[in-house]
Formats: sequence, C-alpha cells, structure tokens
Amino acid sequence: MTTLETIPAPDAADRIATLIDITESLNLIFEEENEAIEEERVEDAAPLQEEKARLASAYAQSIRAVAADRASISSVDQAMLARLRAVTVTFEARAAHQRALLDETSGNHKDESATGCGQIA
Repeated sequence: MTTLETIPAPDAADRIATLIDITESLNLIFEEENEAIEEERVEDAAPLQEEKARLASAYAQSIRAVAADRASISSVDQAMLARLRAVTVTFEARAAHQRALLDETSGNHKDESATGCGQIA
C-alpha cells in the first residue's frame, strides 16, 4: 500500500520570495511597455500582454497568500522584507508612470480630435 506524502505548505519566506519574483517580472514588463509607449511603439507592448495578465493573476494570488498569514511574516528575514518593499516601490512607480503615459497619450488624441490636428489633410 502506498502512502500519500503531504506536501508542506510554503512557509512565509517562500511566499515572500515568490512575491518578490513575480513583482520583479512585472517590473520588467512595465519597463518594456513604458519604453514602447514613450517611443510611440505601442504595438511592441502587445506581445507582453498575455504574460502580464498571467503575472498579474499570480501577483494577486501571492498577495492574498501573504495577507492570509500576516502573523508569520514577522519570522521572515528583514533583508528579504526590505527587498520586497524595494521591488514594490519600483512596481508602484512604474505602474503610475504607465498610467500617466497612457493618460497623456489618450489626452493627446482627444486634443487632436477636438482641434482637427490629428486628421490627415
């Protein structure tokens, strides 16, 4: 008779490490997308969308896993928590920058439409 091994749940440090990895991957995608938007190569961001959606889902799941066991986070190495804070600050800055770029881009298109400047003569 075979016994089933119990797979241990990831500990707090594993959950934080996973969250760091996911956040760093999202940061790279935001960096690529922002560069494409700034250089008016928006079509270059399209291939990144599937991976971005996958990572965003994993990020949300990872955040929920960390939040579900906040008490155990105190046992995680402070250097790891500092790393998480740093990648999160970068993530938030890049996401905010992208929002501003997209708002600016959509605002420019609205202005062009309203003045007729965006139309081909």
